[in-house]
Amino acid sequence: MVTALDKIEVTLISGRTAKQGVGLEEGKPSESYVDSVRLIQLCPGDAEKLDLKEDSPVTVTTEHGSVTVHWVEEKTLESGMIFFPYGPWANQVYNSVTDGTGMPIMKAVKATVEAGGKVQSLTEIVDSLKGGS
Repeated sequence: MVTALDKIEVTLISGRTAKQGVGLEEGKPSESYVDSVRLIQLCPGDAEKLDLKEDSPVTVTTEHGSVTVHWVEEKTLESGMIFFPYGPWANQVYNSVTDGTGMPIMKAVKATVEAGGKVQSLTEIVDSLKGGS
């Protein structure tokens, strides 16, 4: 029997997805868009290491921040890699410094993933950025 780990170390990469593009056409507040970016993609082996159940929340943490999202299985990812679609949730774990490029570094970012946490709504994410609740 394999004992589940509390957390795993991963390398985080981001980009856009086709599902996200469809959601953008409907608008950023749309359920389609929110559902496409409020998640990470994780390989099956890493999900098993954390003993994750389908649709359970996970917390992603980097030196720049932490956020809780849903996860989905992605068989094409190698162990130790996660994919986080661009969006308000991903922005919580990246450095805001762009070194004049206008885009923060969103590839090869060291992170940890652990089971649990509360997934915030879009309103809660925006309010936290404004200094609200």
